[in-house]
Amino acid sequence: MHACRRKGQGATEYLVVLGAVLLVSIIVVSIASFPTSQATSIKKEQSETYWSSLSPLRITSSKVVDANLVLAVQNPGTAPVRLDGIRIDGIDLPIYPYYSGDYYGQSYCSRPNDNTLAAMTCSLILAAGQVTYVAVQGAGVIDCMGKAEIEIQNVMLVYSPGDSSITNIALRGDKPIISSCSIRTCTEGWVKVPGNISLLVNDFCMMKYEAKNNGSNFAVSNWSGTPWVDINQTYAADRCSALGAGYHLISDREMNAVSSNAANTASNWFNATAGNSTGSPCLFGGHAECDSTQCNAAFNASSDDAAGWWNGITNASVSSTATCPFAADEARGFETRRTMYLSNGQVVWDLSGNVNEWTSGTLFENKTASGGNLYDDSDGITGGQMPFLTGATTAGWYELTAITNFNSLNYSYSREAPG
Repeated sequence: MHACRRKGQGATEYLVVLGAVLLVSIIVVSIASFPTSQATSIKKEQSETYWSSLSPLRITSSKVVDANLVLAVQNPGTAPVRLDGIRIDGIDLPIYPYYSGDYYGQSYCSRPNDNTLAAMTCSLILAAGQVTYVAVQGAGVIDCMGKAEIEIQNVMLVYSPGDSSITNIALRGDKPIISSCSIRTCTEGWVKVPGNISLLVNDFCMMKYEAKNNGSNFAVSNWSGTPWVDINQTYAADRCSALGAGYHLISDREMNAVSSNAANTASNWFNATAGNSTGSPCLFGGHAECDSTQCNAAFNASSDDAAGWWNGITNASVSSTATCPFAADEARGFETRRTMYLSNGQVVWDLSGNVNEWTSGTLFENKTASGGNLYDDSDGITGGQMPFLTGATTAGWYELTAITNFNSLNYSYSREAPG
C-alpha cells in the first residue's frame, strides 16, 4: 500500500510587511501609497458588487489558492441552471468541487474515452437558489506567485437554462475578478503533487513514504518502519478514508498524474556509463531486482532525501556502476535510487520499486461471447473489454507491462522526453 491521497492544509496568505527606521521614510511611504491602496480597494468593491448582481448565475465570493480560482457560484433564479464551463482569456478550464480544507473532489469535466486531446465537457446542475463552491484549475493562466492579490480579466461563465433546449450560453463579465492569493501546504510526511489539466487532476497531497501501520491499524507516512503489505484493495481504501474528510486511496488518474510528473522531471533519469551499459536513458528503479535473499530485505527509508539509495546489501550507494536497461541477477548499484523528484521540488519515496501499490480503480469483464477464451468480449458492452494476454485461458493477476492488447480500453496521456 502506498500513498493515500489527502486534502491540503489551511491556506497561508502572503503578507507584505513594510518597515523603515526613519520617521520621514514612514511618512513618505504612507503618503505615496495611500491613493493606490484606496483605488485598489474601491476597484475590488466594484468588482464584487458587479459579479454578485449577475443573472442567471452570479459569483458571491472568490479567492485564489495556488493557481486555482475558487468561486462561490449561485443560481439566484427559480429554475435549475447547468454550469457548462468556465473560460478565462478564451481558454476552457477544468472545474472541481471545492471543500473548506482547500481540497478538491473529482472534476465536473470529462473527455471522451479519457482521450487527453479530445474536447472537454463540463456539467454541474445548480438548483434554484443554490450556492456551490467550485475551483477553476488555471495553471498557466492564473499566476499568483509572490502576489498578495490578483486581477483576473476576461472571465466567462458558460451555462444552459434548465428549462430550455438552448445550450452553452456565454455570460461574459465586464469587470475583472479581484481576489486574494494564498498557497496550500501539506502536513509533515506528505508531499504536494502538481495537478495535471490533461488528466483532469487538481493539486493534491500524497504520502511521501509508503504507508505504514502504526500498530493500531492506522495508516501513517513515516520514513522508518516496514510498509503495510498483505492487504486487499477494499481494506486499503478503508484505511485511507479512516484518516478523515478529504482522504482517500489514490485514484488511477492521480497515480498517472504523479507518475507523469516524475517521468517528465529530468533529475529522475540517468545515462548509464559503466557495467553492461547500453548508454540508454533510464528512470531510477528503486529497490528492485537482486541476486540474493537481500531482494526481499526490508530497508527503512530515510529522513534525508539525499540518502535514497539501495544496492542490495546496505541502504546507501556504494557503487557507481549502473546498467541501463536493468539486467536480472546482478549486484545493485547507482540505478537503485528510491527517490523521485517532482517538478515542484517535492520528493516521493519508493514510487518505483519496493512493494506493489493499490489504487482505487477497477477494470471489469462483461464476457457475453460464446468464445472459449477469457478475453473474448465481442458481444459485450462497447468499451467494457478487458486488456488481455494472447493465449490466456485462466483468470489471474497480470502485470500491466505484460499486456499485449488493450482492446478498446483507453487511458492515454502524453509524455515528452525530459530536458
